[in-house]
Amino acid sequence: MINGKLIKLLYTDPDNRKSLVITGLTWISVFSFFAASSAIISFLCKSHHSRNKKFTYGYVRAPVLAVFSTTVLAQLSAVFLTKEAVERFFDGGQHHHSHHGGEAAIIQEGDIEKSGYLFYPSIFASAISLLTVAYALNDQPFSYVLKHAHSSIIQEHASDISSALCYFVPGLARLLLPRINSLSLLSLISSVCAIFVHWFRSEFYWVDSAAALTLSIVVFSSLMPLSTFTGKILLQTTPPHVQNQIDRLISEASTVDGVLELINAHFWQLDFSTIAGSVDVRVRRDADEQAVLKTIHNKLSSVVNNCTVQILKDPTSTWASQKQHLHNPPTPIHNHHESASHGSHDHSNNHSHGHSHNHSHEHHHH
Repeated sequence: MINGKLIKLLYTDPDNRKSLVITGLTWISVFSFFAASSAIISFLCKSHHSRNKKFTYGYVRAPVLAVFSTTVLAQLSAVFLTKEAVERFFDGGQHHHSHHGGEAAIIQEGDIEKSGYLFYPSIFASAISLLTVAYALNDQPFSYVLKHAHSSIIQEHASDISSALCYFVPGLARLLLPRINSLSLLSLISSVCAIFVHWFRSEFYWVDSAAALTLSIVVFSSLMPLSTFTGKILLQTTPPHVQNQIDRLISEASTVDGVLELINAHFWQLDFSTIAGSVDVRVRRDADEQAVLKTIHNKLSSVVNNCTVQILKDPTSTWASQKQHLHNPPTPIHNHHESASHGSHDHSNNHSHGHSHNHSHEHHHH
């Protein structure tokens, strides 16, 4: 309700559009609204979790796409806000040099008085919306991304300051460490920028542009890790936190009896809680397909929630041929044709070995 009134006031009153900081706070409120909407999307997707004709995994990836789209749109708004702030820097000086003329100064002061009443409602609306997304939506897509994404530059600097404060006041460690929520920092910095502009914009024309530029940089840097995290999920990259476990399981699966090699292995994060994967297993011709399939699937399912295993039987590989390849004595085979062929192979081997032995012996004698 508050966000809706704020947006209406911003775009229906021309005087309110003179402050870039208010525009930035409005975009932050819009971002918070869409971030909260991702929880509704997640709830709807859980009710349509089954696969359909168009999508193999159904709509399970829709919450990931919702979070990614929300963060990217917020960063685009920060880019546009930066553009407006830079233009205001160059245009504002000429506009405000006319304040010595009297009439222009009266108009400028009137604009400031008219739009001044909107600062504190804007601060309150944006702060409440950001804190709601940060702390009220537990076990929701945006909350998961905030916890598992890499720290932003703002969070790293805040952690350094927090560590210094906790050194003198250890009781603050529970509140400030290990890192502060990025949306909480965004709420604090945006509020400080708006208050600073409200106090000093009548004396310095560049304050609003400088604060808007600062706000856009903070928004972009705070949301970039969230976009990167969700973007990697959408690109079906292997999650780094399970990479070592998957490598270990692949090594164990390659030692299963009858398995020659595991090829075309691909594992990715399907959504925020599910890991999917597929692998082709090349087995010997005489291997038990069902036993191999069950064993490998059981090994991988401890980490991979949705695993697809395909058996590829090698028509030229058997246990007997593998032993011969390693120069081991052949096992007796009941098939008459194969036994004859193996016998001739053994005979030639014995002949060659005997010849080489005599030759080496004679060479040593000379």
